[in-house]
Amino acid sequence: MTNIGQSISKVVKEIVLDDIFLQASIRGQYCNYSAIARKIKPLVDKKVGYNTDVQSIVTALKRLRPTLTYSPKNVKMVLADSNLSVRTGVVKITVEKTRTTTLRFSELIRKYINYIIHVSIGYAAITIIMDEMYSEEVLELFEKSSILENKRNLAAIIVTSTPEITDVPGCAISIYERLFSSGINIEDTTSSYTDTIIIVKNEDVGKAFETLNDLINETRREIATLFKRK
Repeated sequence: MTNIGQSISKVVKEIVLDDIFLQASIRGQYCNYSAIARKIKPLVDKKVGYNTDVQSIVTALKRLRPTLTYSPKNVKMVLADSNLSVRTGVVKITVEKTRTTTLRFSELIRKYINYIIHVSIGYAAITIIMDEMYSEEVLELFEKSSILENKRNLAAIIVTSTPEITDVPGCAISIYERLFSSGINIEDTTSSYTDTIIIVKNEDVGKAFETLNDLINETRREIATLFKRK
């Protein structure tokens, strides 16, 4: 392999390892390599410093797939010991991160902490996932011009696992892969210690819950069978 090829392969690997959804689709073999290559090409070009060929990126993606592995047994042990819960009537609010919104955000936390499911603070924005019933009051805390996103009619599925999930790679991706293969679109996802939080549309929550419940029950049966053999 040439130095150019190695450079492209290295950059493609970095990009894929930073995106759990790309990892899941590549490992599950339900991705369109050409579409992914075209999508990430601008970033690849920027990182390597020259105009790359789409087919070179496709080749790098295909070669990467066998390396995206994890221990199925360890993952199944964690999933088998996990539980599901659902919160409907959820809203996702994203505001621009400024000095003013940060001060208002502190007020929001003090007042609505019991109704907040998750908060993520990025470099340029703050995202709040919370009960929809208090969303109007929360929106009033911020200037309209600072509100970047206000998504309603959502539901949160929370997969609560044991602390081992923090040390076992592949658990979250296994969950996402099962949802993807069932045709369920994930609106947002995040994690907080032992909780994997998945946001879907209200109309998808029933199917999503059933899909993940089947996954957990399958792993429990497999683990039970494994211990019986011993």
